[in-house]
Amino acid sequence: MSRPIKNKAFTLVELLVVISIIGLLAGLAVPAINGALKKAKSGACMANLRQIGLGLITYAAETSAGTFPQSSGQEAAWATELGKYINTTTKSKKSIFVCPGCEKPVTEGTDTTVAITYGVHSALVDSTKNVAINNVVRPSDVILVGDVCQDPGNKGWSPNRIEKPSFDNPSGGRGGAANLESPIATSVDSDNGNSPWLRYRHQGRVNVVMVDGHAESIKKGSVLNKHVVYDQ
Repeated sequence: MSRPIKNKAFTLVELLVVISIIGLLAGLAVPAINGALKKAKSGACMANLRQIGLGLITYAAETSAGTFPQSSGQEAAWATELGKYINTTTKSKKSIFVCPGCEKPVTEGTDTTVAITYGVHSALVDSTKNVAINNVVRPSDVILVGDVCQDPGNKGWSPNRIEKPSFDNPSGGRGGAANLESPIATSVDSDNGNSPWLRYRHQGRVNVVMVDGHAESIKKGSVLNKHVVYDQ
């Protein structure tokens, strides 16, 4: 007597259950993958900043005045000079001068312009101040270069210098010594104009390299006066 052949096909209910489980697993995996990608981009950004910091420190050490590449106004002269010094491109949107975690599109530069989303401490490259690296009292605390707000109206590039708040004149207008442990303002933290402010684009953190060459990722609200004031 032959045995009845069992139907091994999935029922509609079973298929729906499997699809639901797959959708649930995908929903759990996507945030984890996105988080991993963001961490990877932040790590690549830190590597960029270390290279830039090392180049600037070496440049200052080899100049007679001991200063970083000097500039005036908003042109990215410090980056142009550094690019020549370490023999690297400054026009590519994938160069060390562009953060991999940028949220706005970045346009390629030209032979005479710099595609850049990082800014340098404006007082340290100000040609009217001529601050030597040895004049920085706390090189392990003071920010040299960091993430800066992008300007969509200018090819997605950043202003290239950190000027606000107080980076452009960190020791002036305070009426005495600054409280080094006080946090700086973070009122501007968006990519919507020519804003020379730090940009906390890495999950609420800003990546920076200090004057001594080490890189840090600092939480929004934890950047202090000691990270800005260089002569106290």
